[in-house]
Amino acid sequence: MAVSMNNGNASDHSVGLVAVSSWQGWLRHLPRRSEYQQPGYGVSNFTRFFSTLSWRSPKAAFGYFKNGHTALVARIQGRIHHIVGFNPNSYMLAGFLQTLRGNDITVQGLWYDDRAMANDPTAISYEINVSQDEATFFDQLIASLIGRSDLGPHSPATQYYYSFRPANVEANVDGIVGNCGNMGLMILCQFLYETRRAQYVEMFTRWVRQNQNTANYGQGPLMGAITSGFGE
Repeated sequence: MAVSMNNGNASDHSVGLVAVSSWQGWLRHLPRRSEYQQPGYGVSNFTRFFSTLSWRSPKAAFGYFKNGHTALVARIQGRIHHIVGFNPNSYMLAGFLQTLRGNDITVQGLWYDDRAMANDPTAISYEINVSQDEATFFDQLIASLIGRSDLGPHSPATQYYYSFRPANVEANVDGIVGNCGNMGLMILCQFLYETRRAQYVEMFTRWVRQNQNTANYGQGPLMGAITSGFGE
């Protein structure tokens, strides 16, 4: 569904994912047609870029617009409190290496406050209803990740890297490698498992295991899955 920062429903408490599309088309956003029409079809790509531009992290707007992005979201009493995603620590370095070497690169990763991405016209979310206490706990959990490079205070003591195609490079990396999609799903699935919602963990796992594109958490397949409700 399209992202509303405040849907006005005080009884709505949820956790999940927010995603924006990668750059498709030239002057306008023109993704491939499918049976599930995504928000933002035909919108100006300049509008997309300026919709997420902020003084706090101006380079993030280019990352959202060019590669797309996926982040964790917590909604309490109908209002989104945090959107937090795993990104390259240095957008500039990641972009430079991507230009030279393609998507099979690794750089240091870092969790960012990604609330600006909700302003992108292509932004969609997949949200799972939980209790208010659970949503509050998840909100505090993802907020605590901002500025970290790992999976939280109880993470294994190792290096954490960002890659656009983690499944392609993980065998050659001494540490944990991920992108915005799979690092987000690791956090979300752990929470869902601990709150006895294993059916969602199984649903996400089936999606990941489909093919190499989903194993790499490709933004196009993930956007399609969110739009279709992961086929459920």
